[in-house]
Amino acid sequence: MPTYRSASGSSAEDLFIELFSDTFGAEKAGYLYSQYPFSDIYQNSRFADFLIENGGRKVAIEIDDEASHNPKLVSQNKFYDDLLKQNSMIYLGWDVYRWAVRQMQQQPETVKDELRVFLGQHPNFKEIEDYLPTQRGKSLDGSKLELKEHQKQALAALEEMRCSFETIALLYHATGTGKTVTAVMDAKRFGKRTLFLAHTVELVDQATKTFREL
Repeated sequence: MPTYRSASGSSAEDLFIELFSDTFGAEKAGYLYSQYPFSDIYQNSRFADFLIENGGRKVAIEIDDEASHNPKLVSQNKFYDDLLKQNSMIYLGWDVYRWAVRQMQQQPETVKDELRVFLGQHPNFKEIEDYLPTQRGKSLDGSKLELKEHQKQALAALEEMRCSFETIALLYHATGTGKTVTAVMDAKRFGKRTLFLAHTVELVDQATKTFREL
């Protein structure tokens, strides 16, 4: 099981990932987008600590250090800037939830309970659409599909393994680079019934759609 870490290198944000994993399962932490970029209402570049898509809604999660967000301890400009950041998130239509570092350290079970309340006992997390290029609504013809070079190399390697009577392989590529398409094309080439397994219903549904299209 992969171990996820925050993109910022923040130990506080890593602690949140641990609590999130304890609440929903370690594999669900893969849906958390760390340091998600966005623009506020004045088109200033910002980063949300985390963003996750849950049932079609984007949810921003901010981890606060009490000292940096306390109006008695920081300048007025910094305090107002934080408010602008949160208001801009809400303006974008996101749900926004915030937890303090000390709260996560001293009341981890409370934070996990609140996560279940805010995100649901059995949330429907999805890959954020912004991970991938804009998709165009076009049906695909598997017989005419132009594969990318890394997909061709993967298929050739699998074919070579079968010719050598090797029976197990691990193929890995980054998110959004066409692993499912590669699997479908290999199944077509193999020419026999294929069992496709995935660890979430969402991934099974995505694969089903790809198999039907190709």
